[in-house]
Amino acid sequence: MNFSVNKIVAACGLVAVSTCALADSSVNVYGRIDASIASVKAGGERTNRVDNGGSYFGFKGVEALGNGLKAGFILESGFDADTGANTDATSFFNNRSELFLQGNFGTVRMGRFLNPSYYAVADRASLHNEDYGITYDQLYVYQGSDANRVAYTSPVFSGLTVESSVSLHERAAGSNNKNAYDLAANYDRGNWSFGAGYGEHGDDQQYALRATWTQDAWTVSGYHQRSEEMAGGFKAKTNVTRAAVAYAMGAGEVHANYGHANAAGAAEANQWTVGYNHHLSKRTKVYAFYSQIQNKNGAQFGDALMANEDQKSLSVGVRHNF
Repeated sequence: MNFSVNKIVAACGLVAVSTCALADSSVNVYGRIDASIASVKAGGERTNRVDNGGSYFGFKGVEALGNGLKAGFILESGFDADTGANTDATSFFNNRSELFLQGNFGTVRMGRFLNPSYYAVADRASLHNEDYGITYDQLYVYQGSDANRVAYTSPVFSGLTVESSVSLHERAAGSNNKNAYDLAANYDRGNWSFGAGYGEHGDDQQYALRATWTQDAWTVSGYHQRSEEMAGGFKAKTNVTRAAVAYAMGAGEVHANYGHANAAGAAEANQWTVGYNHHLSKRTKVYAFYSQIQNKNGAQFGDALMANEDQKSLSVGVRHNF
């Protein structure tokens, strides 16, 4: 009896402490579960499976410090909806792990998170599924490191936001590891939105521009990226161009996008996707997507295991946000 009473008293104490702590702060649980039935053909081999489409869960917290100043954190862990396994065995909060301080001066962030330039360009042009699942953009060249990152985001000035970051590689003496730098800008005006990104990691660089137009039920977006990566003692240059269109009709959306990449030598690849989203609620949708990657002249984009290997994928799934 005494043991039970002690547990009740302890629980009440925790509730009281939590209530006091939440008086000027908040912590929320959020996430997404996405699973689909997928059929993938790579080369001459076809695989039928249950596929994960970027499932994750996380915690967000923010505390008001007064005078417009806020402190907060985001911890986000990706997992495979089909197996329940963590998507990265070496890092539990593999998607995001950051602490931030926000005020009239802007926002300073530290920790692990994706390149701001990626969100300014490729993510904004991936209209059909927020660049997740087997139909994600497999031509865009992502450079840099997500960990050990320090970033600054400016306030919004007449629709313009600028964000810069550096990933510190904490190299030991004599190491050739280099810091990674990233710069992104977003500008919104009326029906138009523009984005620009630059990334640098050692001798590797990438530049990209994006434009998006929205009018009533229509959304049209596209980007162009140029990247240079060291390979075999020389710089291999890749140019990627993608265009995407979406049309909303009631609870449904029709999507189509096409991307083309020119790589070193005569290598080139095409990726195109068509799909349909049907929103059952604000948090739940069902979808059907078909995507194809065509590698030519020695190209090996996407999940191809060898040069010139094509990939075709069909998926029908459900996504629920919480």
